[in-house]
Amino acid sequence: MPVTQHRRLARVGRAAIAAHPLGGPVQLVLTGDRQLRRLNAAYLGKDRSTDVLSFNLDPGPEAQLGGAAPMWGEIYISMVRARAQAKEQQVPLLTEVARLLVHGLLHLAGYDHADEEGLRFMEGETERLLLEAGLLPPTLTTTALASSFSAKE
Repeated sequence: MPVTQHRRLARVGRAAIAAHPLGGPVQLVLTGDRQLRRLNAAYLGKDRSTDVLSFNLDPGPEAQLGGAAPMWGEIYISMVRARAQAKEQQVPLLTEVARLLVHGLLHLAGYDHADEEGLRFMEGETERLLLEAGLLPPTLTTTALASSFSAKE
């Protein structure tokens, strides 16, 4: 992804964090299926790849006594999956990566899609943030884009 797209991605991430504050910085790792599969197997017991994983590293309030906020979380995105999903959904790669980033950030903020209500909330928030960032045409909703989450998980 070109640097200009990295900047747009960072803006979407900052907007998501502004709407749903976290306790510190988040590291984003754009990687491949192999690493997502290893992480999914090691931490979630699922021996398969996935498109996005988020890990909350919240060290607790005592860790912030030393000054700078410690790393709050990590988000891993499979670029292989992101490219395939972008093609399938007929959206730019940046839009799909931004959708996955917001999804991961919402998990770090404490949201989940274990039930229909949680799924609808996460899809709605993702749609709102992508629309505000100009990454989602008003005629295309993330309800269609996010159907891959409920189908896989």
